[in-house]
Amino acid sequence: MQTCSVVQPASSIGLLEDPVGEFYGPLFASLRRRAQRATAVRYVHGLLTVQGRKTMRSLAEQYGGDAEQQRMQHFISNSPWDWMPVRQALRCHLQQSLEPQAWVVRQMIVPKAGNHSVGVGQAFVRMLGQTVNSQQAFGAWVASETVSSPMNWRLQLPDAWVTDTDRRRRAGVPEQQAETFPGEAACRSVLDLVDGRRDAVPLPAVLSVGTLDPVDCVREFGAAGVPVMMQVGPGLQLVGTDVRLQSPAGELVSAGRLADSAGILRRQVCWLDAQLRLRRTCTAAVRVALPTPQGRVPMVLLAEWDKPGPKPDRFWLTDVVGRSTAELLRLSKLVLRVDHDFEAIAKDVGIQDFEGRSFQGWHRHATLASIAHTVRALADSGQMREGLDETALLRVS
Repeated sequence: MQTCSVVQPASSIGLLEDPVGEFYGPLFASLRRRAQRATAVRYVHGLLTVQGRKTMRSLAEQYGGDAEQQRMQHFISNSPWDWMPVRQALRCHLQQSLEPQAWVVRQMIVPKAGNHSVGVGQAFVRMLGQTVNSQQAFGAWVASETVSSPMNWRLQLPDAWVTDTDRRRRAGVPEQQAETFPGEAACRSVLDLVDGRRDAVPLPAVLSVGTLDPVDCVREFGAAGVPVMMQVGPGLQLVGTDVRLQSPAGELVSAGRLADSAGILRRQVCWLDAQLRLRRTCTAAVRVALPTPQGRVPMVLLAEWDKPGPKPDRFWLTDVVGRSTAELLRLSKLVLRVDHDFEAIAKDVGIQDFEGRSFQGWHRHATLASIAHTVRALADSGQMREGLDETALLRVS
């Protein structure tokens, strides 16, 4: 069983000044060779400081040009180091230095011009409303209202990759990697970090992924002891169990109809947006049951209205049944925190910039880009809190 080593809280050290012993040292402790650890630190530093696209050449130019580029290329694509212990060390660090409220799963689309990058394929992207030649990955982020950071990634493989043995061999895709369904990759991004690990904080997982099967999702997370909250559509069939609802007892009813019955229960709830400004939303939460092959699972259906009107704008289903309506709404809003930090930080430190073609290279780059994101996010979070009106936090507590 892996345990978390003691790391000095990130808020009390100068992360942007490369404190190798205090911050990077524990993160890269699993790398056996000193030269590997030094290259990892230089790579992260390049992601933080190079302007524009983070190519291997642009990162290496700070440290000696061609020779350094070859070292970095070998370190990312060929050197035999395992990225999961580094990601686990990052998780441990953030559990200690933050007060995380949830895991948030976010889809990442990486458009590609060619067909050789690992996992690339034609797929309809819901958030873009069109078919795109791209890589699709799911990141598990740890999030609070003030800061979020990615810690684990699952690269989804289209069916054409899963079934093509030669293509998999050339890209170095492991035999056990065969996730053709986005929902499976989304769930595994969190479960890889927490399965069987007693040192993992039992945070709820929040998923706003349009391709989830709620029954599969509840089963997977329930088996791992992880509470889950997922965005669902109005057509999802549920059983209304709340005595305040006017719904037929024991009959399947759509989430939309249940929300119509719950309209009289809605009330305004305060929450903080990604800029830590106070917002208000009308919300109602009612008890329901999700039918599964193993029986009915007690859940809560959360309906949210952005504007006056009978129809909710969003529906959330969760097995976190012991929290207030306000707490559940704020939990769902962590998705916006992650969306903001992805656009403002993750893209800037090159999370989408890997140009190699190998499975191992993609994951190693994503790991080091996640560390660079953490450095920047923690620094930005400290600056934001210095100017934050603390009474705003009290109003939503």
